[in-house]
Amino acid sequence: MSELVLVGEKPASSYVLELMERLRRGEKKVLLKALGHNISKAAYVTECVKRMTGGKIRYGKISIYSEEVDREAEEKSVPAIEIEVLYEG
Repeated sequence: MSELVLVGEKPASSYVLELMERLRRGEKKVLLKALGHNISKAAYVTECVKRMTGGKIRYGKISIYSEEVDREAEEKSVPAIEIEVLYEG
């Protein structure tokens, strides 16, 4: 099972460091998940890490879907993405 990193409101650099630390610890597969406007941040984070590792990561399964979330006493459909990052170093 892959480890999950939920990309949210923190600066992108926080998620880059988190992902790099997990890869440094020897994890070979990490799953990034983001909702709504944080989707572009997740894509940016994976590309930064790819450059920082000299291209030693590749993408596994990438899923794009809608997720139902409770907002202000009603359910809303929010776009979501999951990016599987595979380390080959």
